[in-house]
Amino acid sequence: MTDLRFDFEWQDPAGARGTALRATWASLSIRVGDAPITELQDLKTRSVRTGVFLPLYPLAEWLTCNWWFLIAEAARPQTADSPAFDHRHNIRWAREGFALPSLRFVPVGEGVEAQWQPLNMPDAGIRFLRGGNAVLPLNSFGDVLREFVEAVVARLDDEGLTATSLHDEWFAIQAVDADERQFCLAAARLGVDPFSADAGVQAAIIDAAKKIRPELLEDFMSLATVERLDRESAAMATATESISADSDTTDALAGVRERAPTLSPSTSANPWEAGYEYAEKLRARLNGGPWKSRSLDELAGHLNLDQLDHCILPNTDACQFLDALTGVNQRKNPKFIIEKRRPDSRQFAFCRALFEHLTQPLGVFAAVSGLRTNRQKMNRAFAAEFLAPHKQLEKDLSGSMIGEDEVAELSEAYGVSGFAIQHQIENHHLAHVVQG
Repeated sequence: MTDLRFDFEWQDPAGARGTALRATWASLSIRVGDAPITELQDLKTRSVRTGVFLPLYPLAEWLTCNWWFLIAEAARPQTADSPAFDHRHNIRWAREGFALPSLRFVPVGEGVEAQWQPLNMPDAGIRFLRGGNAVLPLNSFGDVLREFVEAVVARLDDEGLTATSLHDEWFAIQAVDADERQFCLAAARLGVDPFSADAGVQAAIIDAAKKIRPELLEDFMSLATVERLDRESAAMATATESISADSDTTDALAGVRERAPTLSPSTSANPWEAGYEYAEKLRARLNGGPWKSRSLDELAGHLNLDQLDHCILPNTDACQFLDALTGVNQRKNPKFIIEKRRPDSRQFAFCRALFEHLTQPLGVFAAVSGLRTNRQKMNRAFAAEFLAPHKQLEKDLSGSMIGEDEVAELSEAYGVSGFAIQHQIENHHLAHVVQG
């Protein structure tokens, strides 16, 4: 993982207005690893520099107002591209008339993904030049933000400004105890500001946290909606209870677990590389032949699993925010609930949940969903490579350029969606898919 740096020096504010702005006027350079995020071209002087001049107060205040979102709110498929989500995660909304780059911080599980892109600011006469992304360790990310905010607060104190809104926000964050912190994180995952949640929402969050298994709570809060929180938490609790209360004595996946490889940390910065690698190893150990499967029944045949149906419990119809759920029953035997209906979607969701079962400690429950966390990226990559291995897929391609009809044919042959097939082709640079 990569480190984040906020390098700054206090400067003469010249003609800047506002006491808090004048007190915190500085030169600022932001780096992610070796990438200078604040590298810009000054259109007036036609020069390039790696820092900006601005008051740091607005940025520090924005960081405190969005603190819990920055360290807890994952990207959901439905809202990740919304203006509201961007306002909570992109520092460009802290500029208040000054120049800041487009730099977005989004939690992805144990890390925070930093995403930056070029940005033209013609009114300011500058153009931010850099684009890229990196994953930052969550703990050090929080430390960097904390040090930055504390430095700005200390500067205000030195200048005799001790009662600003930044002070209020920061002191409120620091005063949170362990239980309150868990509430704040849960609320932020829902997209709710924990400091402004009304009594009804607070009660619903606390009640939901009591119903959901601890290892599922983070994902659940990242998937649930405030308006349906009571119903969705009840549905999730019912689903997990149906797994844990099951008494079936058949362990249909014992042979698979015995031959399963250990999930080793990927040398790549991309989590999906670990998923690809694990799929390739597992497939070789179970059945390395060029098999293709269009349904769970066919998959069971290829893997010599006579009793795969023992693993799968009836879907709930009430947990549509999930693709699948996996855990163990009273006898410590694996069970799966798959919420998808189409055969190809059910097979893909099962394989994603299989990855979780094989790579988590036995007995741990795991949810498979549309979240964009590193873990979900990993199990998606596993399922795609397990069902449609890129080396085998490459042999089936007609050439270096293929059309959508061929993608559809491959989708049918491999029993996965056309979307998954296209991603396999593009991610492994097998061919160019021509649209239309």
